[in-house]
Amino acid sequence: MKNTQFFLAALAIMTAAGCGSGKKTDDAEAEMARGSYSGEKNKVTVMRLERRTFNKQLVCNGKLEAQGKATLQFTQSGTIERINYREGQTVAAGAVVASLDKRQAEQQLKQSQLAFDKALLQLSDRLLDYDLTIADTGSMPENQRHAVFINTGYSDARLSLDNARQQLRECSLRAPFAGKVIDLKGREHEPANGAFCTIIDDSRYQVRFSVLETEYPFIRLGQKVLITPFANAQLTIDGSISAINPTVDKNGQIAVTATVKGESGLIDGMNVKVVVEDAIPDQLTVPKSAVVIRDGMEVLFKSEGGRSVWTYVQVVMSNSTEHIVQPLAERGAELNVGDSIIVSGNLNLGDNVEIEVER
Repeated sequence: MKNTQFFLAALAIMTAAGCGSGKKTDDAEAEMARGSYSGEKNKVTVMRLERRTFNKQLVCNGKLEAQGKATLQFTQSGTIERINYREGQTVAAGAVVASLDKRQAEQQLKQSQLAFDKALLQLSDRLLDYDLTIADTGSMPENQRHAVFINTGYSDARLSLDNARQQLRECSLRAPFAGKVIDLKGREHEPANGAFCTIIDDSRYQVRFSVLETEYPFIRLGQKVLITPFANAQLTIDGSISAINPTVDKNGQIAVTATVKGESGLIDGMNVKVVVEDAIPDQLTVPKSAVVIRDGMEVLFKSEGGRSVWTYVQVVMSNSTEHIVQPLAERGAELNVGDSIIVSGNLNLGDNVEIEVER
């Protein structure tokens, strides 16, 4: 019995000693782990807070229209003999875009010229009765000159000759201004019928868009606009407001027209984004990336002494890239010109965190 009790006591002592040794080992390993860990600093970029001019923006959708547009068609019947330009090609002002078969018109001109020459001879003979020549007709009384011109057939012949010349000219379809050919419908060796093509002057474009009645005070003639095609977000072109229709339509909107210069990448009828800008001076302006949301509130971080400083702000106004901000006084926030504002690396940043400013 004594041997049994001795054995159990010895076993308990050994077990207790083993357990105590294991606990000390675990504590030492945890302590070593904490001592060997060093968190990485949050890498951020910063900007110096300044008062700058802020571009207030109004964003609308618009459509491009070429500044000049003319639909061409032959004014007389005939067969299209030649087409000199194709769609998309540039034409000079007065250039012949296409022409009809001129043989009939040329024949008519010859006949009219012969009839006119005959009438001119008859007029010369009649003027001899008055001891006058063709050069003297300007000094004749108006009623006498008119009677002589009619009786000799001179008036009819001159009118027919003028008409024949006009018909020959109209066999050639000319561009009224320099531009590009679009919507070409005619074909060679087919009868001329209706609209032949359209010429557009794409050296400048008009952009038509609408603003709400409440936005009317924001726009004015000559105001700067930025035009960006939906088809190419990388292309932005400056323009200015050229007309404001002073009436509100049934949808509560006001029609506005802006003018922009023609650029490669713009075409007639293209849908574009229109950004109307207005400069507001002396504002605390930061990039949009500087402001983040924490607990449902707008926050930015300042960099002070290598650590982040949580600062509550209110966004007063925004455009596509920037915010106007002011400190939220009821939260004890302060913002001053010259503060170092964190603009990147702040998405998961907390207050009073060690940071590393990247240069």
